[in-house]
Amino acid sequence: MSQIQKIELDEVELRAAVERLLGERFRRGVEVASLKREASPFSTLFPADVLSLELRNGGTMSLFLKHLGSEQSDHPEKQCREREIRIYQNLFSENGLPVPKYYGSRRNQVTGRHELFLEYVDDWNLKYQDLEHWFAAARTLAQLHGYFSTRAETLLRCDFLLRFDAVYFHDWANRALAAVADQSADLAARLRSIVHRYDRIARTLDGQAPTLVHNDLSPKNVLVDRSARPPRIFFVDWEMAGVGCGVLDLVHLKYGLERQDEERMCAAYCGELAGMDLLPSGPTDLKRLLAAAELHKTLYRLAHSLEWELPIETVARWVSDAGELFEQV
Repeated sequence: MSQIQKIELDEVELRAAVERLLGERFRRGVEVASLKREASPFSTLFPADVLSLELRNGGTMSLFLKHLGSEQSDHPEKQCREREIRIYQNLFSENGLPVPKYYGSRRNQVTGRHELFLEYVDDWNLKYQDLEHWFAAARTLAQLHGYFSTRAETLLRCDFLLRFDAVYFHDWANRALAAVADQSADLAARLRSIVHRYDRIARTLDGQAPTLVHNDLSPKNVLVDRSARPPRIFFVDWEMAGVGCGVLDLVHLKYGLERQDEERMCAAYCGELAGMDLLPSGPTDLKRLLAAAELHKTLYRLAHSLEWELPIETVARWVSDAGELFEQV
């Protein structure tokens, strides 16, 4: 992984910007007595800082500053560089949602980047947490999906959100086939039989009740604040979010767990949504939906296999996984 770029900022100008944004957020004057800026150790694609503030009134607070730039500008799902900011502005204004508080944003004319100012959560992500927090994350995810399923019309009016429809799923299947064909003719032949019969997979996923989908919900994008009682779950990094089938997030989150832990996570998620229309009512249809979502995520990984420079053995295993999942749908 390439090293995250350090962003040079004028500290005096940054302090003034923070005062203005916090003043707008709290609807009162805010004076920052001192500001300490440190690079976040959890930066991934975009540079990020932790801002430690001392206020003139004696209070303190910490902010997470994310610098959104042109990284991976050729990625088909990262063309809207303001997506995450607009999600916070338009969809996350209500208190109680499992996301960090939004304090404001701006375009920095010097760096050319969009800056997103969020609540700083001072704890580790889900990768470093006990399994009980994974199951809590699944329940919280279900609650979030349930909340936004009742706001589907609002989501569908948001032009900044991706659309996870049949065309979307076919596009990723074709990208997977192209990537595999560049590595092995035999594996491509096996995968082609799936891609050429992909309509029922795409229709299955496209036919689900829509909700807000994070679309990159790996454990690194789930924070757990254990200082709260009960611990609070936060979902972060919404650059690739869209509207569609919520189970896509569940299968991404549980990927790599042991079978029994996967089943417990699914049970936690599905139990939270009992009585709602977001999931199939029967166990057979639910199993097919999960298999369809897992198949999409497998093809998504295959589409990136060249870029990730994976060994051909891994590619072969994923092609085999795809065949097994296809038969389950």
